[in-house]
Amino acid sequence: MARKLDDNDRKILRLLSQEPEISQANLSEQLKISQPAVSARIRKLQEKGALAHMIGTDIKKAQLFLAKLDIATNHVEQVLKFLEECPLYLNSFLTSGKNNLMVLLVGENIRSIMSCVDSHLRQNPFVKDAEFDLIITPVRPFIVPVKPSVDRKKITPCRADCGSCTLYAGDRCLGCPATVHYKGELL
Repeated sequence: MARKLDDNDRKILRLLSQEPEISQANLSEQLKISQPAVSARIRKLQEKGALAHMIGTDIKKAQLFLAKLDIATNHVEQVLKFLEECPLYLNSFLTSGKNNLMVLLVGENIRSIMSCVDSHLRQNPFVKDAEFDLIITPVRPFIVPVKPSVDRKKITPCRADCGSCTLYAGDRCLGCPATVHYKGELL
């Protein structure tokens, strides 16, 4: 950041993180500066990347499940390209050590996430090893950018066919949220 944050910038960030819907007029009152000054500060914080807004779903309130997958691969870009189309995929982080890619997945039930991992990620030729962990619950509210599918297809983005999947047929998976076979509600 080119310019360091002053006390008012930090107060704006703190107040917005506590109450994202707070009005600029309310911020102005609490900081004892004009509303145009608050607006200018918010714009500068956004330009610097110190403040960003995200629309999403609180996974705890929505009763969604979050999983972490630690992957060992020599082809990070290929794995990321595969994940990019997956509706359960949230984000990835490059990490050090044996497992060099950490992936976050979200789903309406554990079985569907595990089905995705077992049937698609662990079978991916670019994945040497994958360690799956279910995240039990966030300590604080955790908002994720869930993007519900609206134009559902017969075949998943990864070219699987839920209709012929034994896990799907045995109700071990809700199906891919990008397909007409999906039995869930939110994604």
